[in-house]
Amino acid sequence: MEMSDRFGWPDYLVLALVLAVSVLIGIYHGFRGGGQQTTDEYLLAGRHMRLLPVGFSVLASFLSAISVLGVPVEIYAFGGAFWVNSFSYFISVPITAHVFIPLFHRLKLRSVYEYLEMRFCYRIRVLGCLVFTIQMVVYMAVVFYAPALAFSHVSGLSMWVSVLAVGVICTLYTTVGGLKAVIWTDVFQILVVIAGLLALIIKGTLQAGGVKSVWDKAADGGRLDIFNFDPDPLVRHTFWTLVFGGAVTTLSVYAVNQALVQRYLCVRDLKHAQGTIYFNLPTNIMTTTLLTALGLVAYANYKDCDPLRSGRITRLDQLVPLLVMDTLGMAPGLPGLFVACVFSAALSTVSSGTNALALVHLEDIIKPIFKMARGTSMTERYSTITSKVLALFFGVLTIGLAFLSSILGRTILQITLSSFGMTGGPLLGLFLLAIFFPFSNSWGAVAGLTSALGFSFWVAIGAIVNRPPLPILSLNTDGCLMNTTNATYDVVTSWTTTAFTTLASANMTSIPKGSGYTSLELYRLSYMWYSAVAVVICVIVGLVVSFLTGGQRGRVVNPDLVISVWGKISRWCPKNKRNNYTFTSDAETHILPELSSPHR
Repeated sequence: MEMSDRFGWPDYLVLALVLAVSVLIGIYHGFRGGGQQTTDEYLLAGRHMRLLPVGFSVLASFLSAISVLGVPVEIYAFGGAFWVNSFSYFISVPITAHVFIPLFHRLKLRSVYEYLEMRFCYRIRVLGCLVFTIQMVVYMAVVFYAPALAFSHVSGLSMWVSVLAVGVICTLYTTVGGLKAVIWTDVFQILVVIAGLLALIIKGTLQAGGVKSVWDKAADGGRLDIFNFDPDPLVRHTFWTLVFGGAVTTLSVYAVNQALVQRYLCVRDLKHAQGTIYFNLPTNIMTTTLLTALGLVAYANYKDCDPLRSGRITRLDQLVPLLVMDTLGMAPGLPGLFVACVFSAALSTVSSGTNALALVHLEDIIKPIFKMARGTSMTERYSTITSKVLALFFGVLTIGLAFLSSILGRTILQITLSSFGMTGGPLLGLFLLAIFFPFSNSWGAVAGLTSALGFSFWVAIGAIVNRPPLPILSLNTDGCLMNTTNATYDVVTSWTTTAFTTLASANMTSIPKGSGYTSLELYRLSYMWYSAVAVVICVIVGLVVSFLTGGQRGRVVNPDLVISVWGKISRWCPKNKRNNYTFTSDAETHILPELSSPHR
């Protein structure tokens, strides 16, 4: 029986209800109390949100459809080592909570890139905004495309219809309801995601013979060889790459990504903001564990008859949808629940990104240009209208790029799925340069950011073009009822070209010993180190260029904008000396007015 034959009207009903609830939440918050009258209400939810819904929203923004579809495939093909990445949160979460959040909250920022203007100049602010835009737009397009591709396989509907339907719904409630609608739909959607995962894990475990059977099969297949303490940075997944390299990668998301920082800024006070990120320490470990368990359940069900080699699927990104139909297909409504789970993960990620893009372009580009052209600030009413138009624009743009992704094929998908690694590390390096090194200046910031971006794009794209063999664990077809002789084609070749179009972590791989593969050693670097190396390059180049260009030229940077040893020492100085600090940057005219403007 084909998968599409088993996706019936109860499944469509469940999916439709989930999407309808998201739209209704957006409409409710869009028109509640006369609608969103100010940009603070529309883009920052009035800055009075509570801890719990914002904590769920941060979790939903981080848990994308690519994670739901891709992590189980990672576990299925390579084993459970990826679960060790959970330990990275014990590093990135406290640093975000006690270094970045207090700084941004104290300055009462709207866009995180405002800080770059305060510390350097307006040009650096715009540059940061543009890098973030590239990062989010291409990532959101793939986030849309991945679940639509999966849904088309289980429902029989055209992928184009799937992309368009979900894209319109997401754009609608984000444009109408603003950040408050995005947060409350995130709360609803993350509950749907967890419910869908639990339903599939429980039913799949029972079908595989119980928890002990799943565990034993995973152990026999080498899927439980989790801890690898090899210090070699060329090995794809080790304890060090997943914990320390992963910590830098997650820090680039939690600490300086506007979609997440915007959540911290919309709560009532600093303690609530720090609470939202600490809420995500156990919840992220929980969701990673659930996704890992789902991968082990998939392996237990297909241990003796790999669906790719037996010809049941043509690419591994169809593995989870296949498992859904094989385990939940006979229970009306449950396949629809899991598809709703995947789409909810996509909606939460894209709505957060769309709202964040609307804010940064309004605050970082349009308002300054308007003031320069008109000689006066944009009114609140006009700003709110403009922000809604921007949200609509980026929603439509994301839909269009999702269609483009399907046309351009797999290589472009593999490149765009690495966009966070290629841009997140350089942006994090830029902020670290600004926060911890008062000596650094605008010339150093530009040189550091562009150097780090150049390295990241070169190595990431080079590793895709010169892809070495993947270290895939053994998979069998001995237990298949059908003759699979003709279906067992070159698995390594197949997987490296098609299987991981929805799995970002499979883009950069290590080379199995004795493979005979030769290429530039740099391309063998584990993808988990990309962000960390980019941070180091950005900081070192930034400091060297700052030194060569005179640093701050004898000026002292306001200690409120930096966190350094010298800043700590300044607090011990006599009060009259500390008062000598002034706001300085390469664009002095921007600094003091920004901190004293009415909306702060």
